Amino acid sequence: MYRILLNYRYILFFIFSASMISIPSVYGQFTSLVDDSQTQVLPDSSKTYFIPDVTEKKMGWSDQGFKWVTLKLGFAPILDYNYIIQDDDNIDQVGEQENRFDIRSARMMLKGKINFKNPWQYLISIEYKGKDRPEGTDSFGLTDFRLVIPVGDKNEFYVGKLKETFIYEMVGDAANLPHMERLLSPFFKSRNLGVSYKHFFMNDRATIAAGWFNSWLENDYSFSESANTFTARVTGLPKWYDGGAQYIHMGLGVRYVEAQDGVIRLKGKNESNITSNFVDTGNIEANSQFNLSLEQLWSLENFSVLLEYVHSWVDTGNGYEQFQGYYATGSYVLSGDPRPYDKRSAYARRIMPDGKYGALELVGRVGHVNLDSSNIDGGLLFRWDIGVNWWATQYWKTGIVYGIGNLKKDDLVGVTNSIQMRIQWIY
Repeated sequence: MYRILLNYRYILFFIFSASMISIPSVYGQFTSLVDDSQTQVLPDSSKTYFIPDVTEKKMGWSDQGFKWVTLKLGFAPILDYNYIIQDDDNIDQVGEQENRFDIRSARMMLKGKINFKNPWQYLISIEYKGKDRPEGTDSFGLTDFRLVIPVGDKNEFYVGKLKETFIYEMVGDAANLPHMERLLSPFFKSRNLGVSYKHFFMNDRATIAAGWFNSWLENDYSFSESANTFTARVTGLPKWYDGGAQYIHMGLGVRYVEAQDGVIRLKGKNESNITSNFVDTGNIEANSQFNLSLEQLWSLENFSVLLEYVHSWVDTGNGYEQFQGYYATGSYVLSGDPRPYDKRSAYARRIMPDGKYGALELVGRVGHVNLDSSNIDGGLLFRWDIGVNWWATQYWKTGIVYGIGNLKKDDLVGVTNSIQMRIQWIY
């Protein structure tokens, strides 16, 4: 089984390459020559659903405009229940895990525009994140503090506490993804202090973004002592049709991280907010880390496949320790609703159901994180997941996913069966 998994890089390369060659011939309606304009899909207040929900009109109090500034409140409560069944080997590897409810997120946002000639945008969010906060920090804190400064129509500068420009799973909002939890978390940081730049070209069908980050204001180090992080991401839409109902998104990302106090550490959970770290390299004496990522999202109206791969090289001064991870997520929406793509953000947003009874989405996923190397026994986690999401309205979503995780670590192969249930309201 594990010998087969070692060849996943070749399998992924084949999928990426074959999709670009075969899809146009099978689906002749795809075109890379005609550009249909598309903007972000926003909630439609005229829609009514079986599940009662608010409308933009009823929430008008949360959206205020003044001469120099606009203000809009947003909310994102997410509640989970996690049920975990472990075999004895897995308990020996990571300890016995809890079965319980979890406030996955309770976020309140304030966003709007500062009305200059070319308006600036801002976002401030505070959030309770429970066990998703870094070790040694409070569960409640500032998640985003972002200012976006446009320069013409094709350039934007970002400053503040931001997402790094790296990995589709992280660049996109978690509440928009077809799967519930991110798998490639060992290879990115959720938010970081810094500046970034984004440029749009080819009629907004391609983007290039880059950032520099240093979290000295949030740690105990001076600016010169705190480690720097540099990231970049290039995306494109080689195929785009019917206003974005059908498309292929592709991306390439890089991330360079200086070691803090001469140490690099990669770690990740079992696709659950409440579990302990299933894979963990521990502290590696190193100079720096370099990550390379590939991403592709293939969408044919209500059917989509999301692929992502990342490879990491850790420079120890005496050579490189190498780690990697990947996942492939398939989604099929029974009601026929597509997942709308946002060109400016370079990722797909959440489903906005058209029918009264919302949209049912079937989701399957396979993923693999390997934090083993020649000198590091960080663990090798292989997971299968199958689930269903019900996008009940434009704001409500509930879902359930069943997953099997196989962890190879400490000369054992432990098995974890998990059931995760979620309900969220994103406004």
